[in-house]
Amino acid sequence: MSFNDHLVLAPIRGVTNYVYRNALEQTFSGADSAIAPYIVTKESNELNERQLHDVLPEKNLIPTTAQILTKEIDQFLYVANIYKDFGVKKVNLNMGCPYPMVANRTKGSGLLLHPQKVEKLLTGIKEKCPIEFTVKIRLGREDVSEIKEIIPMINKLEINDFTIHARYGKQIYVGGVDLDAFEECLPLLNTPPCYNGDINTVEDFKTYKARFPQINRWMVGRAGLSNPALMAQIKGSKFNEQTYLAKFIEMHKLMSDEYLSMDNAKSDYLQKMRGHWLYFKDIFENEHKVYKKVKKAKSIEHYNDVVEWIFEQDLNPDFLE
Repeated sequence: MSFNDHLVLAPIRGVTNYVYRNALEQTFSGADSAIAPYIVTKESNELNERQLHDVLPEKNLIPTTAQILTKEIDQFLYVANIYKDFGVKKVNLNMGCPYPMVANRTKGSGLLLHPQKVEKLLTGIKEKCPIEFTVKIRLGREDVSEIKEIIPMINKLEINDFTIHARYGKQIYVGGVDLDAFEECLPLLNTPPCYNGDINTVEDFKTYKARFPQINRWMVGRAGLSNPALMAQIKGSKFNEQTYLAKFIEMHKLMSDEYLSMDNAKSDYLQKMRGHWLYFKDIFENEHKVYKKVKKAKSIEHYNDVVEWIFEQDLNPDFLE
């Protein structure tokens, strides 16, 4: 069966960096492109160099869009011009981050309460952005009326790469998606958006695709980190326990080797891997014990012993086909 839709790996801060993206592509595969975790702009234009370099085309095996979190036109354009010099083709404005410490500063989903500011921001960026400008948004901070005020701006500015996470900012990640509200947005948009939210299983994808046949771009987030085979499975790939475990062991090795090759690798390694195991633990039936052991590892040698033990545990049967 041919699969003609486009799957996007969602940006998850601290997790879906180039190390993860490349290891996924070299093993399970499935993602057609990705959006990198956001970089935060500052008035001083001081930037995190490691985050900037995360999207370098020569570092990435799949097309990767950079993402910026800001409410200032000039700061967005400053970073976008750096990305242009790097050879990055697309840059995304984060208008969806739900966390109060971001939203209360009129950034991320906090922008959605201020349509006049949004119009000024989108117009200013679109006019001068040196590379393709895309947007990721939620249905609103509080309710769907907020995105409905913004959609005419999206249409007018011809922002055709537009992702909607079908939740509200106030939910953070609690509670389900609002598919009815998402459906209300579709006839208002000139171009179908990319759908994001609760694609947790192959059956979820099939359900959403049946309901929204006009959508052909889908963003897979946290469930795809817990089950790194998910996007490949959506495309029709099958994994038994043996093949799944072999792919995961290779993925883990690729990530470990890359992290350990970096500067200050040993001091950062365990913290980085714990972040990944917040999701990887779900691959195994006794996920709580798995993560508890990972957290208790105080040295790389101890961690390696824990991982060897983990690889001998039974896999979550829900992730196997």
